[in-house]
Amino acid sequence: MYKTRWTTNEEIPLMADYWYRMVCEMEEVDGIPKPDLQRVEEVRNLFIKETELDNLKFRVAIDNKGEIVACAGGLIRSEYAYPLSQELSLFGWLLAVYTLKNHRRNGLAYKLVDDVCLWLTERGAKRARLWSSSSGRKIYENLGFKNMMDMSKPLI
Repeated sequence: MYKTRWTTNEEIPLMADYWYRMVCEMEEVDGIPKPDLQRVEEVRNLFIKETELDNLKFRVAIDNKGEIVACAGGLIRSEYAYPLSQELSLFGWLLAVYTLKNHRRNGLAYKLVDDVCLWLTERGAKRARLWSSSSGRKIYENLGFKNMMDMSKPLI
C-alpha cells in the first residue's frame, strides 16, 4: 500500500536525483543525451529556487517503509501559447515523473500526475505540458494528454 503527499523543502534535492535517474533511462530508451554533473547541479538549484518561489511542487508516493518511491513535479510558468501568440498564458509543466523500477505498474505515476495537474489548475494554468519518453507516453495519453505540434529533426 502506498500513500501520497507533497514533498518537504528538505526533499527537493532527492527530486533532482530522481530527475537524473529519469533522464538516464530516457537515454537508454530514446537516445536523449545524459546530462553532465554541472547540469544536474543546475537542475537541483532550479528545483530549490522555484520551490521557494512557490512555482514548483512535487507530489510523491511513499511505500510501507516510509521511503519515497515515485515523484511528479508541477512547474507553473507564464508562456506564449504558440510562437506568434500576443498574450502570455499560465502553463503548467510536468517534470521529473519517475517511479523506482520495483514499484512500477502500481498506478503511481498516473495518480501523482493527476494530483499535480489538479494543483496546476488551482494555480490558474490553462494547459499542462510535458516531455515524455516513449515508454511513458501511454500513461499520459490515458490522462488526456495529446501529442504537441512540434517536430524535430537531428541536424548532425
